[in-house]
Amino acid sequence: MSWLSVFPRQPREPGSTGSSRVFLYLALAVISLLLSYQLVLNHDSLGSIASWKVGSDTTGPYDPDADYDGDGWAAAAMNGSHSKSTAVQQSVPTPYTSRPVSTPAHEPAPLSTPTAAPVEKELVIAAMSKSDMSWVEENVPSDWVLNIYRADVPEGQAELTVPDNKGNEAMVYLTHIIDRYDTLPDVNVFLHGGRYQWHNDNPLYDSVISIKDLQLNHVRNTGYVNLRCTWAIGCPAELEPARYLRDRPDDPGHPTAVEFPDSFIALFPGEPVPEVIGVPCCSQFAVSREAIRARGKEEYVRMREWLLKSPLDAGTSGRIFEYLWHIMFGKTAQFCLDAAECYCNTYGYCNMTETDLRNQWVWKGMTLPPGWPEQGWPEEQAS
Repeated sequence: MSWLSVFPRQPREPGSTGSSRVFLYLALAVISLLLSYQLVLNHDSLGSIASWKVGSDTTGPYDPDADYDGDGWAAAAMNGSHSKSTAVQQSVPTPYTSRPVSTPAHEPAPLSTPTAAPVEKELVIAAMSKSDMSWVEENVPSDWVLNIYRADVPEGQAELTVPDNKGNEAMVYLTHIIDRYDTLPDVNVFLHGGRYQWHNDNPLYDSVISIKDLQLNHVRNTGYVNLRCTWAIGCPAELEPARYLRDRPDDPGHPTAVEFPDSFIALFPGEPVPEVIGVPCCSQFAVSREAIRARGKEEYVRMREWLLKSPLDAGTSGRIFEYLWHIMFGKTAQFCLDAAECYCNTYGYCNMTETDLRNQWVWKGMTLPPGWPEQGWPEEQAS
């Protein structure tokens, strides 16, 4: 329908040349102004609806690509250097979860309350008062938050310590889980205090390599990741708890196997005692926040109480936990993965040949030579 049809053409009268046309133009102008005003009103109305949908409190544009976890927790800023157990509760309603370290973190919309940097990953290290931990500060990338426990230092005399130095690294790990249960990062890596250790799964036996090459997304996806892929020691079968429970064999040379069944029953009441337990040694692993929280905090408290009261020596009680961590975090009792697949998923070492697999970790005893790795093995020096 033409706008002109609203104003039918009238026959001209003498002396009225152009008057009808002027009237028509004035009427069209008034209609245009009315329509423009209505469009402005509609735009304002739509704007108020959009504000309601995203929340009237927003101080920046809504970002549908940002990752939010809804926990209400954020970590203290690292200011370019390591933070040690500095995660704190923030009063921010929607903190974001950081992205994998291989890609830049996606910044959320600005918030009216200042926020600290999100914590993606932390190291939990069981050390002693005499342990030289400078290797961590000097070699581990600064985006890792450090928690270095001095297990033999009384409470109040070290930044991080434990109620009692029992069970070797187990007491440190349980204490950290209990104390940080509500403020855990995405990825938690539990380690011994020494940089070079015979069981570190790379040719240099170097903890720094294990830390730097760890595939964080794999930890997030699978929950528990043993930092050791090599089967020696612990795989394919290290313990037979059900048989030892039934037969009660006299095995003084293997106190862990003897004590394990009753310990398992105490630590995991109501759960069936496994027939076979197999997992690579040696109590160094990465675990996601979700895998830890799959059990309630009270369970970890009960386990630590058992450890505190246990009459077993530290070596035996520590080894009992060594073959329980994977079960604690949701894996099957016999958890021995294909080595090539494990190296690919855990460290990104894919397409390894048989020679590569043989050379990735070589058994040369439980003591590295003095001055390792600069000095090398004695037999290599002689040749």
